[in-house]
Amino acid sequence: MSGLRIVPVADRAGIAAFIAAARRAQSVNPHWIEPVHDEIRMLFNPRRTPFMRENVIQPFVAFRDGEPIGRIVATVDRAHLAKFDDGCGFFGFIDAIDDPDVFAALFAEAEQFLRAQGMRIARGPFSLTINHESGLLVHGFDQPHVVHTNHSPPHYARHVEGLGYVKAMDLVAYVCRVAESDFRTRVARLAASFNAPEIGFHSLSLRNWNRDFPRILSLYNDAWSDNAWATPVGREEARLIARLMLPVCRPSWVRIATFKGEDIAIIAQIPDVNEALRGLDGKLLPFGFARLLWRVHVRGTRMARVPMIGVAKKWRHTKVAVLAYNELLARSIEDARNAGVEEVEISWMLETNHAMLNIMRHLPARHTRTFRVYERAL
Repeated sequence: MSGLRIVPVADRAGIAAFIAAARRAQSVNPHWIEPVHDEIRMLFNPRRTPFMRENVIQPFVAFRDGEPIGRIVATVDRAHLAKFDDGCGFFGFIDAIDDPDVFAALFAEAEQFLRAQGMRIARGPFSLTINHESGLLVHGFDQPHVVHTNHSPPHYARHVEGLGYVKAMDLVAYVCRVAESDFRTRVARLAASFNAPEIGFHSLSLRNWNRDFPRILSLYNDAWSDNAWATPVGREEARLIARLMLPVCRPSWVRIATFKGEDIAIIAQIPDVNEALRGLDGKLLPFGFARLLWRVHVRGTRMARVPMIGVAKKWRHTKVAVLAYNELLARSIEDARNAGVEEVEISWMLETNHAMLNIMRHLPARHTRTFRVYERAL
């Protein structure tokens, strides 16, 4: 451990080292796409990010001989504690070189911080909450690094488990090859097999984006409220997410199902922006942003991702919900086909979500990646 120091991030220089540490750790991973630096800076700026103002968050960077070689973030999520009262703090943004001493030192610092805040359990990785990037890659290391998911070399999981962390839950990703899917035809047969209710479908647009985003927030918070460790997304945080998404998403790929004037289900599909970020090294200036927009909206992406599909609690286990859910997914597959997208990743899903996993078999879609959430008593 000679020359190894763990330093709390407290200023812009610390954030620069935090960004550099990930690049150093991931240099052995050819699939990793460096995230946009400006988004990282914003995320940890309390003036710009509601989550930073409302919770207790401390990033740390590991240095050896002055070089940043690892990082971690400790988080006390007040919304989680208010809902679950379980004394659980989170870790996230874990990146480090292949050295057990570095992982041990980073986790020791994060755990000490969480203990000082009264936490009894450490769980993660969440960057920064379960509503953001969740889990550590443990299967599918040869698969692409898709937008808003994590990607890591195999040594990450090995060292985390070596510190006594055990599986709490697995999250899975499935990929559908668009050319092989006849899901729209299957859904049409399903609708014809019984007296199908009249369900409406509403797509967002640039014009109605701000007006309709509260509907998305309401549906999301309701549909996911019973999921493991789920906490609601606040209005300010949702506005921030909407502002970040708009330049690189296709609004019409966000669709709401309605029945008798009530919003009952939602799906969101987004281009794989990571493809467009390749080679930009996390920098949007001076020309990176223009290249990003051209690659997403003109050239198009080979992959897309469905990060969100859900049904309002009131409508679960009803024929209306089954038809709405399947039709939303079928329409998203057709959106991808019409845009020249070759593959759609549906992620992530809880390993216990058997209903959704059954639908994956009918798309058809194959299991490509697994993300593990770990925990350990403090």
